[in-house]
Amino acid sequence: MSQQNRPNALSIVSVLGALILWSSSFVAIKFAYTTYPPITLAVVRFIVATLILGALALLPKNRVKLEKKDIFTVVVCGLTGIMLYAVLQNIAMQWTSASSATLIIASYPIITLLMESLIYKTKLSVVKIVAILIAIAGVVILSYVKSDARVEGELLGILLLIIAGVVWAVYNFMTKKVVNRYPPVTLLFYTTLFGTIFMLPLALIERAQWQAPTLISFSMMMFLGVFCSVIAFLLYNHGLKSMAPSTVTSMLNLVPIFGVFFSWLLLGEQVTLRKFVGGAIVIFGVMLSVRNNRAVAAADAASAIEQEVQLNLVQGSVSQEEPVVQQ
Repeated sequence: MSQQNRPNALSIVSVLGALILWSSSFVAIKFAYTTYPPITLAVVRFIVATLILGALALLPKNRVKLEKKDIFTVVVCGLTGIMLYAVLQNIAMQWTSASSATLIIASYPIITLLMESLIYKTKLSVVKIVAILIAIAGVVILSYVKSDARVEGELLGILLLIIAGVVWAVYNFMTKKVVNRYPPVTLLFYTTLFGTIFMLPLALIERAQWQAPTLISFSMMMFLGVFCSVIAFLLYNHGLKSMAPSTVTSMLNLVPIFGVFFSWLLLGEQVTLRKFVGGAIVIFGVMLSVRNNRAVAAADAASAIEQEVQLNLVQGSVSQEEPVVQQ
């Protein structure tokens, strides 16, 4: 019995480890900013990640060549999920607190759901519409800042994070087209490689701001490249092997909670009433949407089973009547 439970427990720990690493990335970015400009930080971080993923992609189980028909799709994945997303997020983090950023990013599943409905013309249930409106209300509360804070650019930072959410949704749509054709590490390597190539010229814009990194800023950059961009991904995929996707999706709601905690603990950021209320509303909206997805999936599965049973009954009836007809 204990042996059967171990894989499940290990999977939960793996996913939790990935979530903790991703949650702490916002704090690491803040520390790295002491010497790294935002775009340069993204470039150096993903160069490190590309080198590590390239080494892993050479392993026999990951050594799969990218097919010509998939090159354009993977290039777009790198452009959106790596280059645009990283640049927008890093620029936004200059003006946005780490705790606000992690709460805004918690709304990304809702942004993806809304874009999916607009692009693929899928109908939204009443529950999903309510969930979207609730999450939007939470984002509005988080986005509301006093006039003096607007001068500091917090509102612009939040808007950039919302745009990054749209870019992330596009990345998800494109990734779905090729995700089942390649090993996860291999696909991530190609995506990261293309995204890093796109970012390289942008770093030259900040060359006047380049300076020698300190031990702390360099350590945080390496933490982002090694742990947040590679190890967290491997841990997450290990957990997916034996856990239900719905369970993993629910656990993703822990990211903003961990993120706010690390921001308070390591950066001393205050958790204001506005952040608490707005973040709670966003998380509730996302959880409502996830629960509805589960209910719809369960209903579809039950309907499919019922149809299969009816089909078997009909086939069985036909098979019993055939001898009579032949007689």
